[in-house]
Amino acid sequence: MLGTRTAVVIEDDADVRGLIQAILEASDIDVRTAARGTAGINAVRTNIPDIVILDFGLPDINGLEVINRIRAFSDVYILMLTGHEDVAEQVTSAGANTVMTKPFRPRALKERIHEALQLQLQKP
Repeated sequence: MLGTRTAVVIEDDADVRGLIQAILEASDIDVRTAARGTAGINAVRTNIPDIVILDFGLPDINGLEVINRIRAFSDVYILMLTGHEDVAEQVTSAGANTVMTKPFRPRALKERIHEALQLQLQKP
């Protein structure tokens, strides 16, 4: 990959957040994390990341609201993680680029992240 990449992980479960952070850092991606939706939105605004990995169920606002607020100021790639298979169409309609269901395989997440970052490199 060219240059330093940055990710924001918005996930309330500390274990899942730590796993995602470890996967990203092993790929030399700088990571900022947030356990709440509003803090995550602020992290996106402040850090201008290349990718956002977002949980659907957050303690303050849900993932749909987070997507709507981020899309008001950014076209960052958003990968939604959710245990609710039935919300995939809803979150992509709201502006998520892709959806992965929980539980996920770390290798599959890593591959999806790399694909997303490659797409970002190809943007004009």
